[in-house]
Amino acid sequence: MNIKDLLDSKVNNISIDEEFTIPKEDYANTDIIDLQEVKVIGNLTYPSDDNLFLEADCSGIMKLNDSISLEPVDYKFSFKINENVYEKLEKDKFSLDIISILWENIVLEIPIRYSEVTDYKDLAGDGWRVISEDDVKDTNTNNPFKDLLNEIEKE
Repeated sequence: MNIKDLLDSKVNNISIDEEFTIPKEDYANTDIIDLQEVKVIGNLTYPSDDNLFLEADCSGIMKLNDSISLEPVDYKFSFKINENVYEKLEKDKFSLDIISILWENIVLEIPIRYSEVTDYKDLAGDGWRVISEDDVKDTNTNNPFKDLLNEIEKE
């Protein structure tokens, strides 16, 4: 993003209302299968030397593997950026690499686990089955460690 006019004080701020594409090589070794364009709406201001502030609302959709079914699912994310990005400024080129700033924030949005599965009936195999948290509460009545758990809760 060219910000020469902002740095030369020809304008007070630069409004941003764009969609940015994160290169596939950036997320190749992550849990992200695909990343759609990231929508960025905000402002870039340069109040003084060594201060270049980016204030923006960002949103997008990443495709992840469902933690339970392992099927690809869409995961919507959004975050706000409110930081001094002066260090990211390429001074000789009068430009700002907004893609790297976005990527640093997107990495923080990747969930450890995400699932859209609500029906666990088909998720079973030979000697195992996936159960919901409600099923766990129901099975606690037949839990051989129930007395031990009650003792731990008392402490």
